[in-house]
Amino acid sequence: MPGLSAIAAANGWFITAAGLIIVFTCLAVLAAFIARLEKMLFFWDRWVAWLQRLKRRESLYSAPGPLAQESPGQPLEVSSAPTIPLSGESLEVYQYFQWLTRLEGDVFSLCRVLEKAEKRGIPRPHFHLDELLRLGLIEELPGEDRGFYRWTPGIIVQHEEKAPHGAEPL
Repeated sequence: MPGLSAIAAANGWFITAAGLIIVFTCLAVLAAFIARLEKMLFFWDRWVAWLQRLKRRESLYSAPGPLAQESPGQPLEVSSAPTIPLSGESLEVYQYFQWLTRLEGDVFSLCRVLEKAEKRGIPRPHFHLDELLRLGLIEELPGEDRGFYRWTPGIIVQHEEKAPHGAEPL
């Protein structure tokens, strides 16, 4: 049996069609992969940058502070840390925000803190968070960590009745 009849007798047409389907399917998948490659690489770069920022942030805030370096036999020096007086409601909200941010760690996002505060029913959370920012109790991190915040170290917060004279209550 020579020619096309031999191909038909040995299922050649079916094998040819299966081969064509496999080749065109692979080419279509390859074309789709190449078309999305730029977006996948962009997301990969963002993921790597996020991991590097996270490691850098952990190394910055895991270093022992000045209190950990002092010897236990020496008395602590009284520093002239700034004292900020807060009214009763503001002091209560300040302590509540500190509790909320302690759940996230040393570095936190204001959006998440506001969302948690609204869920827990803090009255006027935007106003109080703005007040804490204006007073300098919360500071924004510099550089690549912009958009993340932390509590300003070295500031003493007191109730306005206990505050030293000359400090203006809010």
